[in-house]
Amino acid sequence: MNECLYQNNTDRMIVLKCIGPNEFYREKVVMPTESFWFEAPIDARLEIWQMSLQGQMLHLRADVSDYAINSPKEAQASTGLNNSKKLPTVHHPAQSILKQ
Repeated sequence: MNECLYQNNTDRMIVLKCIGPNEFYREKVVMPTESFWFEAPIDARLEIWQMSLQGQMLHLRADVSDYAINSPKEAQASTGLNNSKKLPTVHHPAQSILKQ
């Protein structure tokens, strides 16, 4: 499982949906300026639904790895992946906040 962080830097409430293998599913309402820490499988996908006057609208689709806060080596160790599958190093703005 990957440790991930999503920060809602908008002025609207969003619904974060995380969908992964083996029926993994997590859904969370994230309020404006709120941060949400979560764990998800390395190959899961995120959907960010933004609230509008017409209801929910799909705002963004992304890989969980785009929001990962642990290093690729830690992710490999926690998932049991061997070194033959190289994971990309992802730098996300959330990482700089955690180091402060």
